Amino acid sequence: MKRICFIYSFLLSSVILWGQNISFGKITITPYVAGLDPTTTKLLETKLSRIVTENEVAGGFDKRFIIVPSINVLSESETATIPQKTSTKVMITFFVGDGVEGTLFNSYNMEVTGVGDNHNEALHSAIRKINTKNIELQTLIAEAKKRIIEYYNSNSPTLISEAEGYMAVQDYENALSRLAVIPSICKDYHKVQMLISKCGNKIIERDNNSLLTKAKAAWSANPNESGANEASIYLSKIVVSSSYYKNEIENLTKKISQRLIQLENKRIELAEAKILSEERLEAERINASSRVISSFISTLPNLVFNVLSWF
Repeated sequence: MKRICFIYSFLLSSVILWGQNISFGKITITPYVAGLDPTTTKLLETKLSRIVTENEVAGGFDKRFIIVPSINVLSESETATIPQKTSTKVMITFFVGDGVEGTLFNSYNMEVTGVGDNHNEALHSAIRKINTKNIELQTLIAEAKKRIIEYYNSNSPTLISEAEGYMAVQDYENALSRLAVIPSICKDYHKVQMLISKCGNKIIERDNNSLLTKAKAAWSANPNESGANEASIYLSKIVVSSSYYKNEIENLTKKISQRLIQLENKRIELAEAKILSEERLEAERINASSRVISSFISTLPNLVFNVLSWF
């Protein structure tokens, strides 16, 4: 018995971007390190990433709010040990604010001492000693979160209005770029959620129509087993969101099966297209929006931060 399977089920997955699970509604403070050697930069970025993750200000799409470190050497001396080591005491200042507007929220100074074979090793030793659970650091982040919430409570109506304007001309990428940065704790987030879902629904329709067109073209060009297999690949990616897509899939698969039976005189079994439940469909809408905004953001140039006045 010959079998051609058209599978209409989907695995919902988190969007992976920048090495993190990225999702809508999260307050985000992004580590920003500049002007240092690669090793020092990597060490600081690792510490800053732990700080924002532990304080639950990571994993969102927003990049305008940043935490920036500055290092000042307070003293350096050689130890009396054998072999002799370098001991370096540094002050690391953590600045948090709006990097786009150049608004500094607050800062915190931490003194740490490191020991190594030379200046760089001692400096790196000091950076490794940064306590990411420091109470003052937690307070710094907590105060910044309040400022970020205030910012979006004030600016979300404008961002929502801009998003609706982009949606009206079917520019869902730019619409989502406005909606994706608004935290769930903000007063207008219920409307944001509905618009994100609406964008996702339109994206699904756009993708479904494209996949249907490709499937029909593949079969029309090669009305044989090869064309059937190619068409099935496109059909398997369709989110069966309504009876329209269910019927379109079934009509095409019926044509394919009838033609292949004529060619090979064999019975062919086809999987049934089933409309997704509302719960699964809503998850697909959010997933579609996440996928599109992640791809869109990855193509944008890096933000230029205005932080010189902070130091």
